[in-house]
Order: sequence, then structure tokens, then C-alpha cells
Amino acid sequence: MKFSLWWLVVPGLIGLVVMLDRPRGGKPAHRAEWLTANDTKLRTLRAGRGDTTVFLLHGFGESLFTWRAIVDPLAVHHRVVAVDLPGFGGSSKPDAVYSVDSMTARLSDFLDRHIRGPVIVVGHSMGGQLAAALALARPDRIHAAVLIAPAGFGLGLAGVADSISAEKATAIGWYLASRAMLLPEHDNEWLEEPDSAAGYSLMTDPNYRRATARLLEEFDFRSLRARFQDIRQPVLLIWGTLDPVIPSVLADSIMALLPCARLARLEGSLHRPQVETPDTVTSLVSRFLRAPGCAGAPPR
Repeated sequence: MKFSLWWLVVPGLIGLVVMLDRPRGGKPAHRAEWLTANDTKLRTLRAGRGDTTVFLLHGFGESLFTWRAIVDPLAVHHRVVAVDLPGFGGSSKPDAVYSVDSMTARLSDFLDRHIRGPVIVVGHSMGGQLAAALALARPDRIHAAVLIAPAGFGLGLAGVADSISAEKATAIGWYLASRAMLLPEHDNEWLEEPDSAAGYSLMTDPNYRRATARLLEEFDFRSLRARFQDIRQPVLLIWGTLDPVIPSVLADSIMALLPCARLARLEGSLHRPQVETPDTVTSLVSRFLRAPGCAGAPPR
């Protein structure tokens, strides 16, 4: 089956612009850690302080750098934890299962090992699906969720993942490895890493290609279609009106299922509003953190 990868090129170009435009000089604001989650070590950034943790989960083919523009503003008043998901970025890439359930189990183990107190999980695209799955699996820890153009309901990855074969998954794995030159894997002026990690490249790691191919074969991007209605925590849904990857029309279908939710449509935004309009996303998330609640609930 023929498939289009143009939707992967746009995030890469945006990432390149962000990388070239970032401020220079000074000591890195943060230091990377590698923390255990079941069979995986996750590259982790921890910042800020507070009783509640904002837990950031990126989308398919990305890394914690997708949150670069919003980590520091959120960390002024909150504890923030961002990770590279298993198989991506600087995290380990085990020869293991990459289903929704196994990925959720790794994140659940990470919560128990490394994060204390209540958690508000923020996820984008595939990370939004995992954020919703984590809210379902761990209502004891997840007090609210922010879902940015989440997968899980209908169309996944612009339809690329809706019909997958081993050959197609392998081809996409090779493409993602080559695309790594456009998206920042490291930024030693923002995130300090040891030399051994700073020299790592996704482009030359066959384990990355294998992990992304396995995930495409095993991860069901529609698995939450009938389960959004079971999420009892308050949810903020954020969606760009021009999203070419997961169309914003799905927002209405998900809103109809969520028992307690608010919807923010971002006019003119594409699939990665946290990169395209970070100030707007930061404002929306910060307001939600101050007063999580349902549609129509007045902010404090």
C-alpha cells in the first residue's frame, strides 16, 4: 500500500526552525537523568517544585524536546517531569512489546518509582492516547489530564498506522531515523547530558528503527475509542483547527464521551501547538492546573 509521509516532514522543519532560533550561551537549565521504568531506562527531565507533578508525554517519533518551550514557564509554579517514551529519543529501546498496554505499564511503573503525590498528565498525539490510558489505569495517581490532539479514538498518524505491515513499519522506521537530523536530539545549552549520551544519534541506531517498527505493528491507535467515556478525571482537550495528522473534527466526538472536559480549539494551529503556539498552550494548561474542572466551570 502506498502511503504519504509529508505529515512527518512538517514537524521536522518546525523542529529545525526552533533549534536554530533558540537562545545561546550560559549554563544548561536542566540536567538529564535516566530513570528505570520496568524494562526501560527513560531519559528524564525534572524541573520546578510543588505538591502536584505535571507529567509530559510526547508523540510518535518525537522526544521530550517537543515540550522545550513550555517546561520552564510551567516549572515556575509546578513540579514538571518530561520523559522520552520507551523506544524514542534518548531512552532505551528494548527488544520488547510496544503495545498500548505495555507502554502504559511502563509509565505506571515510572510513576510508582519516581513521582510522589498527585499527577496531572499532559500528552500529545500518541502521548495523548497514553495519557488517557494512564488516567484509566491509575485513577489513584492521575488527578487530571491534558490531551493535545490525542490518538486513540479514530484516525491515527494521518491514516499511516491504520493498515500496517512489517515492510511498511520497517520503511517508516528508516524514515524516522533519517528525519532525526531535522529534530533536535540534544541541546547542551538547555539539557546537560554526559558525553556518552550527548554523542548518541538515532540515525545510526538500529534499535531505534526496530523499536519504531515494532510499535507501529503492535500499538493500536484506536484502542480507546470506547473507553474515553470511562475517564472520570477532569480533562482539558486542546486541538489545532488545521491539524493534518489527527483532524480536529474528532474533538467533538471525544468531548461527547468525556464526563468532565473542556475543549480549546486553536485557530490556525496544526498538529503540534505546543511547538507552534507555546505561549497559548502554556496559558491554557496553567489555567487548567489552577482549577481543573468540567466545561463551563469558572476559573478561580
